[in-house]
Amino acid sequence: MAVNLGDPVQQGGDHLDVIETTTPTAITGHAKIYTKTDNRIYFQDGAGVEHEIVEVDVEHGEFFVKGNATLTTITDANKGVALELGAGDHLKDFTFVAGANGVITDTANNGGLLRITDVAHGLVTGDIVSINGLATAAQNDITIITRIDDDTFDCQDITFATVDETGTWQMGAYLLTPTGGAGDYRIHFTSSVLSASANKTYTIQAMIGTTADDGLFAEVRLASSDVSEMAFGGIHTLAVADRLWICVNGLTDGTNITLKHFNMSINRI
Repeated sequence: MAVNLGDPVQQGGDHLDVIETTTPTAITGHAKIYTKTDNRIYFQDGAGVEHEIVEVDVEHGEFFVKGNATLTTITDANKGVALELGAGDHLKDFTFVAGANGVITDTANNGGLLRITDVAHGLVTGDIVSINGLATAAQNDITIITRIDDDTFDCQDITFATVDETGTWQMGAYLLTPTGGAGDYRIHFTSSVLSASANKTYTIQAMIGTTADDGLFAEVRLASSDVSEMAFGGIHTLAVADRLWICVNGLTDGTNITLKHFNMSINRI
């Protein structure tokens, strides 16, 4: 086996100093091992395909709740509500951001976008919220917001329809994908759920930013008001700065649901 210790590698005592580089030009019949500025080690085969050499201490994280008694308020059928609940744990590189909510006291038109008034809302541009409870159904949706000031924000993805409506907004608790964390992840969610009344159907779905992941989805019809279970699992490719959160949807009507215990976990593969 021939090993070429070229310029990127410096020999020193009991170790090798490897200079960070960019993805090299492939050479047919040659394999290359190198590191880049994202602090990861890569293997490039002779066809030029780059493979990350994954370490044992790989990115992962979770958020959970135990013994929750707070209702997730479903104001409209088929209108998703961001799950605000949860506390972060076992965070390797991922950042956990707690959820939030607010009361909409007014709606207005800002150049065709829906403008929301909620005094001291606490949101920043780029936050993702679900809008619920407005009388005009078309204005209830999931959106990225633009902060205007402490008391108002615009909904980048919702077209203005009607002024002077009131309702609520919710920002889901989320895991934030770290720098260098782009890749494939195994995602698992399980929850004990309790409907406010019997014979109601709900869905729970993982959201990546404002996009629903159809492979990370569960639906259940709760025939009684006893505690039942909802769960999903799957694999998803995440990009740096992706937000992973949970959306709850009541399909039957606006009957509320309680997620009594739940856990969302994510592991890079």
